[in-house]
Amino acid sequence: MATPTLDEKLTQLQLMGAPAFLAAWGARHPEQQAAVRAVLEALVDHELARRTERAIAARIQAAKFVQVQTVETFDFEYNAATRQLRRRYLNLLATDLVAEGTGALFVGDPGLGKTHLARALGYAQCQRGHRVLFTTLAALVNRLGAAEATKSLHHALKTFQNPGVLIVDEVGYVALRQPESHLLFQVISLRHDRQKPTVITTNRIPSEWNQVFTDNAVAHAILDRLAERAEVFHLGGKSYRETHRRPAPKVPPA
Repeated sequence: MATPTLDEKLTQLQLMGAPAFLAAWGARHPEQQAAVRAVLEALVDHELARRTERAIAARIQAAKFVQVQTVETFDFEYNAATRQLRRRYLNLLATDLVAEGTGALFVGDPGLGKTHLARALGYAQCQRGHRVLFTTLAALVNRLGAAEATKSLHHALKTFQNPGVLIVDEVGYVALRQPESHLLFQVISLRHDRQKPTVITTNRIPSEWNQVFTDNAVAHAILDRLAERAEVFHLGGKSYRETHRRPAPKVPPA
């Protein structure tokens, strides 16, 4: 990609008349033109960088990650499963998920890093300029259920359908009733139709999803739409939390 010119940067800052003014000024002061343009370009670069940083920070805050986790703090050497998926995951991390319409499905028992990897993906997409939203499945269906009861479902659905990347954590920890499963299907189906990536973390293998969504047809429809354009990562091994759990303090004898 070609480096933008000073005129293009000025236009990006919405200084629409600046390029013509600068050209006219340079024609009158040719001996000073190079020095002035150099100083002006440094100033413009600083302002663009400042605006970019603020925009990224705002997107990260709006994503509601609860905890910001990046790939730099993930221990891929922890077990064999994470060592095996490292290259494939890093390739996905370097991908513009929104442009490619590619999601991800992280499957495994608790404590293996599924949520960390999902958040790191979302963080990278915030850096790319995309809107990201992180939520647990329970929070999502609770929000939609409450909205349906107050006849504001259409607006609430947009909350989860509109972001460039939606991350749904903890799928499988609680079984959904049929109405809740249908509400989730509405989110996943519309995102699928619009080729908007969804990232899922789950402790249930696909063949067990009928135990989560009650309705076999809905479970199959949701999984089919998620898996069609998603990288699937299976994590196994011993829980990271178990190996890093602090021992209980010893109580001195009375």
